[in-house]
Amino acid sequence: MTIDELQRLYLTSDLVEAVVEPSIQTNGWIVEFRHRRGGLVPLTDHAGSEKCYQDVDSATESAFEVGFHQVRIADAF
Repeated sequence: MTIDELQRLYLTSDLVEAVVEPSIQTNGWIVEFRHRRGGLVPLTDHAGSEKCYQDVDSATESAFEVGFHQVRIADAF
């Protein structure tokens, strides 16, 4: 989901956690959000591809942009 779509879910309290974790496919970081009903929702671009960041700080900033004030950083694999 895009940042705009995720912001709407955050405002309706449908997202309960933001997680930054290492990407399995690239040497970077991805952002996922835990939905209140379970499951993870990835941050994607407008084309639907998962967004990947070069560093933890950039990924964390995207989670903050959605509305979260705290972000969990998952350990590297």
